[in-house]
Amino acid sequence: MKRTLYALVALILTLILTACGEQPERINERYTLVETDFGVQRIFPPNALGVEYFLEDIDYMMYILENNFALLEVAYWARNVDARALADNARADVIAAYEYGDLCEDRFLAILWTNFFPLFNTGHFTIFNPIAYHNMINNFHIWGFERYPALEINYRLLHTPLALRFYESRVHDRLQDVDAYRSIVHEVVEGMEDTYNRFIPGRLHTFMDCEQVPRENIIAKSIEEGQIGYLSVNSFAPTGAELSAEETKIFNFFREIRDYGHLILDFRGNTGGTPYYFLNIIMRPNIASMVEVNSFHFFMDGSYIRRYGDYKFSNTIANGNLRIATDYRPISEVLAEHDFTELHLPDFNRLHYGTTSSTGRIQPLTSHFGGEVAFLGKIWMLTDNGMGSAAQLAAWISMESNFATHVGETTGGNFGGLRAIALLPHTGIAIHFDMFYVTDSRGRPLEAGTIPHYFNRPGMDALETTLALIAEGEY
Repeated sequence: MKRTLYALVALILTLILTACGEQPERINERYTLVETDFGVQRIFPPNALGVEYFLEDIDYMMYILENNFALLEVAYWARNVDARALADNARADVIAAYEYGDLCEDRFLAILWTNFFPLFNTGHFTIFNPIAYHNMINNFHIWGFERYPALEINYRLLHTPLALRFYESRVHDRLQDVDAYRSIVHEVVEGMEDTYNRFIPGRLHTFMDCEQVPRENIIAKSIEEGQIGYLSVNSFAPTGAELSAEETKIFNFFREIRDYGHLILDFRGNTGGTPYYFLNIIMRPNIASMVEVNSFHFFMDGSYIRRYGDYKFSNTIANGNLRIATDYRPISEVLAEHDFTELHLPDFNRLHYGTTSSTGRIQPLTSHFGGEVAFLGKIWMLTDNGMGSAAQLAAWISMESNFATHVGETTGGNFGGLRAIALLPHTGIAIHFDMFYVTDSRGRPLEAGTIPHYFNRPGMDALETTLALIAEGEY
């Protein structure tokens, strides 16, 4: 089943990527050396790479991950994803494609993408296909790279000759039938199991950059008139006028159910967006006093992390707007000073430094409700392993601050702060991954998810379980 699904995705990528042309008889050693802000880059002509260089790019990608990606081991013990086994499979597929006479740079990208797909969205790990690359370039202003040097570094790296070598000529306009492609993608991923990538049911464009089937982002209703309110938020990503309209709708709903006994927040399948959505629209109107949640940021001393210097600690959306102390110290000192009761100690054999971090002071925001909390009753949160990134942050903050009682499944993680970008040395294919290993106050990595107060009862989903708990009054 697993290999069949990967083969289907490979077929999809084949449909959108340029067909492999005639392979070089031997490795073309002609290249140009270009000096950049990131060192000297070796630029090969198009279609000049032999099989050895593709294999070396796989080896180098694993070198990058093993020496810079702090969450690599969490993928193994928390998600059952062995990146080293994925690399072995990719190497075998490269050799098979070469022997079949069907190996080129586009085929190589398809091999990388399909084999490493299970690792996608552990710590935002991604291999950029051409559409993802161009979307990133065109949307950097959303992240405000001009204001944050770490993001500006990523922007410049994606404009270096090595990156342009692969992506500049591979643009969206080359897709002959985008609508048909999206249709096929939806058909394939609907049949995939969560073990292959837990965020598939959420936002498909996270992986394939195709448009998601339109779905109403928020649902606000009464489940039981006068007693139980229900608010579902599919994504924390809306911006501008759309965000303002949703804020108005949610605030009006809070006023309608103010005197209800229960409010159920359903964030299942929410793959994230901006943490401000949860904090400013949902949490702050419903707290009566200041909240501050403490955490820890650990990281590796790899060259792809060092290049960002102290810029990596910036208070950006990518860092979850957490306040990260810059006075980092060796791991041994941090571990000696704190009692981490839920630490997964083997992970720390790879990590080098750590520092404290926090949400900062989260103040009540009740001005829209006459200076009183928006909702007076008990708040519940429905969770599952499809919740990631900013939704993971929401679950963590809620749990640590006792904001809501969680029911459902352990959340999906996909959070390790600011993303590092790296280029494979021969093809120029780009990858990115989160820089940090972020833990709660007890040492449990956010990437491993937040465990709910109540798991789903047998034969029930999270909503049914919550309604049963409310009916029984045992909470």
